[in-house]
Amino acid sequence: MHSVRHIPVSDAERWTVLVGRLRDEADTLVASFVSRVRAIPPYGRGVVPTDRLETDAELTFECLLRRLAGLTVPARLADIGPSIGRDRARRGVPLNDLLTAVRLDFRVLWEALRERAEPTDEAMLVGHVEDVWSVVEEYTAQIQVAYQAEAALLARDRQGERTMLVAALLSTEDPDPDEVARVALALGVDVDDDLLVAAASPAAGRALRRVAERLGADGRTAHVQSTGWHSVLIARWDGGAGAPVRAALAGVPCGVGPLAHGLGNVPRSARLAGEIIDVLPAATGPAELLDAWLPLAGARLADAAPELVDSVLGGLADAPPGERERLLETVRCYAVNGAVGDVAAQLYCHRNTVLNRLRRFGELTGRDVTVPAEAATVLLALECARPRSPIPS
Repeated sequence: MHSVRHIPVSDAERWTVLVGRLRDEADTLVASFVSRVRAIPPYGRGVVPTDRLETDAELTFECLLRRLAGLTVPARLADIGPSIGRDRARRGVPLNDLLTAVRLDFRVLWEALRERAEPTDEAMLVGHVEDVWSVVEEYTAQIQVAYQAEAALLARDRQGERTMLVAALLSTEDPDPDEVARVALALGVDVDDDLLVAAASPAAGRALRRVAERLGADGRTAHVQSTGWHSVLIARWDGGAGAPVRAALAGVPCGVGPLAHGLGNVPRSARLAGEIIDVLPAATGPAELLDAWLPLAGARLADAAPELVDSVLGGLADAPPGERERLLETVRCYAVNGAVGDVAAQLYCHRNTVLNRLRRFGELTGRDVTVPAEAATVLLALECARPRSPIPS
């Protein structure tokens, strides 16, 4: 009797057979992958529909298994990795979550290979583990590159859309509610959110962008828009009014508009912020209405300024130039200090000299600066008399 001769099977042949078995049972790989990927938050929320997940997984495993078997990858599979990267970027799946999902391919493949291998195949499997890992990692890199490229394009498009929509918002005094809703969507804020609005000269625009970056790092939505005359910062604000605003903008020469309660109030706040920095060009930090009310009022009275100055300060023309300057210096100092003794100390003169100058000013102009209402009128007239650059319209 002739004995049956056993022909040894090489590791390469056993590997090809094993991978072939997986190709025949690809449905189980897809089911395992889809089940596991749902544990990743964006996928669990259904950001990627199940039918899309299943189709992508089917094509992915076919591509990977063909490569592991040393077979040619047909054209219809060549773009599956980049296609997944672009799709997930458009759906807003965070990159780290996407990479976690893609690397599940290795775990699914490896567990399936071990389950179907014979006990004698252990050494053969160990010899191919690096091959499986390399194929999955190369595939992962393709997906990552495509994702990042698509995300960059989307960011550019979204920035362009935001710029266009915010420009339209800032150019109107009474924005349409539908327009406000579109801007809110583009900026990622609610239409009723409180918003910080600041304006800086173009020269300080870079500093304002750094503020936006810091606010963004703190989780606040922040956008900087160039209007030609100004750079305007719009940022979601949760800190209330007052000191927190100055802290956020510390060191940035800018005007800060009133806190906008709702996106529809941003245009008015932006206009006021721009006017504030225009009338305070020497500002070294953030300035609010309280800091700028007098020069702002003077600038807004530009058409009536000559008449106001003449009616309030015209009488000073009867005083010699030297005396006129001393009187004005004393009045300005008194308006700041409000105390005769402090004025005398600052101007290095006797308190009676201060009183005499204030009295003389009253005689020439008919205005008593010790009376608050009349002092306000005098200060406004002095502001209108100061040379100024026109406020951009």
